[in-house]
Amino acid sequence: MTVVPAHLAVADGRMRWTSRPPVVLRRTGVRRMHLVAVGGGPLGGDVLALEVDVAAGEHLDLRSAAATVVQPGRLREPARLDVTIRLAEGAHLTWYPEPTVVCDHADWRVAFRLDLAAGAHARVVEQIVLGRAGQVGGRVHSTLDVTVDGTPLLLATTVLDGADPALRGPGGDGGARSTGTVLDVGDAAASERAGDDGDVVWARSPLAGPGTLTTAAGSSLGVGAFLAREVQECSDDPAGRASVG
Repeated sequence: MTVVPAHLAVADGRMRWTSRPPVVLRRTGVRRMHLVAVGGGPLGGDVLALEVDVAAGEHLDLRSAAATVVQPGRLREPARLDVTIRLAEGAHLTWYPEPTVVCDHADWRVAFRLDLAAGAHARVVEQIVLGRAGQVGGRVHSTLDVTVDGTPLLLATTVLDGADPALRGPGGDGGARSTGTVLDVGDAAASERAGDDGDVVWARSPLAGPGTLTTAAGSSLGVGAFLAREVQECSDDPAGRASVG
């Protein structure tokens, strides 16, 4: 299958983009773009792709207009999303879409590649919810591949499955309905911390390079609220992020 990716470029103070259903880009601010799902889904068998280039010194805020609801197709094939983002020197990216809900019997495969030049900064926020209300949820296989100035920084794969007892156990998500992450690349690494906020457990880990990865698991509302607080605290005081929580 030949997939033509949606493409977005930010350079010379301007945003230029091409897209077509099922992934449509809509400008919503001077440096803000929203991804809009057209036609429902994604459904099993769909292959979605997005490429982003941010030039030196430019800023981009990428959001989504609504939650992504992944549903099984008639052939029970995986639905796929490939995202490639390249940041030039001194560029800044915020990736903060609405949650992705993976319905029963759906299979969601994500490959997210992030390539930063020296001095670039990225904040990537993601939330996965297993199933709609009353469902156990489908399967998720998500890979995050980050390179800074040509040096690999992070290669991590997350596998979730609401119908798999092993992945729902203590060696997996511990029975949590939702998981979330905040990846900060380009800032000095925060010290390692962890906490239990009742309906959310979380951990913040320094990376072997300029960055920090925070993970959370718990209820859908609890994880969403935690991620929002984490992003706000980082925005208010990036230098003091290791002391919060």
